[in-house]
Amino acid sequence: MKTISTLFASLIFTTSIFASDFRSASLTVKSETKGSIVVVVDDKRFDVASASIMIGDLDACEHDVTVYQSKYNSSTGCFEKTGDVLFDSRVSLKPATNLKISIDECGAVTMSESKSRKRRLADTWNGENYNDNDPANSGSHSPAISSYDFSRVMWAIGKEVSEANRLKSAEQIIHANYLTVDQVKQLAELFCSEGSKLEIAKLAYDKTVDQSDYYAINDIFKSNDSRNELARCITR
Repeated sequence: MKTISTLFASLIFTTSIFASDFRSASLTVKSETKGSIVVVVDDKRFDVASASIMIGDLDACEHDVTVYQSKYNSSTGCFEKTGDVLFDSRVSLKPATNLKISIDECGAVTMSESKSRKRRLADTWNGENYNDNDPANSGSHSPAISSYDFSRVMWAIGKEVSEANRLKSAEQIIHANYLTVDQVKQLAELFCSEGSKLEIAKLAYDKTVDQSDYYAINDIFKSNDSRNELARCITR
């Protein structure tokens, strides 16, 4: 979990931008207070171990937004909603517009709007349903990385500009966590090249909790050569 949090801190400011005409709204929350923040938009929770969070693909309408101070809980191995409420209000988001909420060290809040002419890769991450009793929030876990933490991983890796950097980040996550076959497929599909997908599939096999279903990984490949190479590697 510590590796995941470190990855978020290093990736949060790295974005890849693609031209696109879109009408959805986005929200940026930045806090000058010490520590990271948790943002809850309606019933969705967003936290990436950072004091700055950008959330995209939101409906252009009114949303309930709450910003909490957060801290890392070593006993549960996750970031939790703790401490003061920094912001709690209903805000209106406009089409193709980014609303920025800035919170200074004294708790004063300023809001500004800017037109969004471009969208960022991975801005479609929609967080997770927020529920205090959810196992992902209570510290309960399966051998594989939780779906909540995995969605954060996918969002963060997708922010990397180059495929080489995404591959390096994905390798770090695989080394530090156990995964399901479905999670391995999602991770591999972040890459365009067949070679990178194959590299992820080979590396993740030993860290996969449901290896008996690993044949499903073949769906991500276009080439039979890649399927045969994976089969050779995992049957040695």
